[in-house]
Amino acid sequence: MTEITLKIDSLGAGGDGVATSPEGVLVFVPLALPGEKVVAALDGARSCLKQIVEPSEQRIKPICSHFSQCGGCSLQHFRAEPYHEWKRQQLRLTLGARGLDCQVRPLVVNEPGTRWRATLSATRTKKSVLLGYFRRASHDIIDIQQCPVLRREIVDALPALRKLVRPLLSRKNIARLSVLVTKGGLDISIDDVKPVEEADMRLQLVELCAPIRLARLTVAGEMIIEKDRATIAFDGLPAISPPGGFLQASQVMQDKMIKHVMGLLADLKRGKALDLYSGMGTFSLPLARRFKLLAVEYDAAALAALQQAVGFSQGLKTIETLERDLTLMPLSASDLKVYDVVLFDPPRSGARAQVTELAKSDVSRLIAISCSPASFARDARILIDGGYELKSLTPFDQFLYSTHVELVGEFVKR
Repeated sequence: MTEITLKIDSLGAGGDGVATSPEGVLVFVPLALPGEKVVAALDGARSCLKQIVEPSEQRIKPICSHFSQCGGCSLQHFRAEPYHEWKRQQLRLTLGARGLDCQVRPLVVNEPGTRWRATLSATRTKKSVLLGYFRRASHDIIDIQQCPVLRREIVDALPALRKLVRPLLSRKNIARLSVLVTKGGLDISIDDVKPVEEADMRLQLVELCAPIRLARLTVAGEMIIEKDRATIAFDGLPAISPPGGFLQASQVMQDKMIKHVMGLLADLKRGKALDLYSGMGTFSLPLARRFKLLAVEYDAAALAALQQAVGFSQGLKTIETLERDLTLMPLSASDLKVYDVVLFDPPRSGARAQVTELAKSDVSRLIAISCSPASFARDARILIDGGYELKSLTPFDQFLYSTHVELVGEFVKR
């Protein structure tokens, strides 16, 4: 391992400082910021920060004691204003690589303590249970005692969660815990463990839940106890999440995104809307206040939750649902012709097959939601080549202190 003094030129897409060695080789230094003079230890293609010789004015004290070790956050040491602008600039660069020129609106900022959904990993040692996130560039688990991005309800439950998962762990397996804050309490799903078959084990798990304000506990896909409904809300409209169901990371940011989407469609007072990759209705339910709607999703449990949610709210237009894998069977351009607006919120890999059909359609307004600027840019290129204009693009800091960003793009037919 060789130590070298470097001047950090910029911040790379992965959140690492980027410098050029005396030999002209790019070096990526984790936790270093632009303008800093640092000492880095080089080990082949990898490096680590050993010393900050000249710190940047943009450097601040991280708010979490686990930062620099935990792989959950990358940018807690970056002052807010340049951090926000860096996210916008990374988005511009990604769009530019596809030849897209669109004004990126200011980042919609997030605050600590708002993430209502967490996925934690747990393993057992000789003396204890490690519960938390993976260490940076490793599969070792950091046993977290705090997490400033999470809702207080989850952080306060960490000691009880360690005790709860312990009987389900061997020395070899790593369990996955999905924890969601709901109106009825925490909705906890524990996976990558053996099914619970013994009555004594079930009773033990129920007793270990006593200190937790619990809505529901599910283990290996089987519900063990339900004390209350796992009720959530989409812009004030109630729904019950299926165990481990997919939701936006932060309810605060989710509701800001919903408000933004509805604002983009404010001039459309009625008509027919299509929500593709609808999940359990994050956008379907608010859209149904104005539009007759078809929600398309391949996850049957999510669609069942949406159908159930329709019965909870008064004054919604008709909502129909269709279970379909849009990657394998996208709706055709002829299927799309009856809709006034189409919203699509695909997984990180994007919606190449579906946007290819959308590009052939005459739908006047498209709203694209994405957690991946790269796949968004690819899909946007297809739509623009098919006759659409990217009218607006707004980034949301859904994933606070990470390198990731959520996008809402508005397309109109030229």
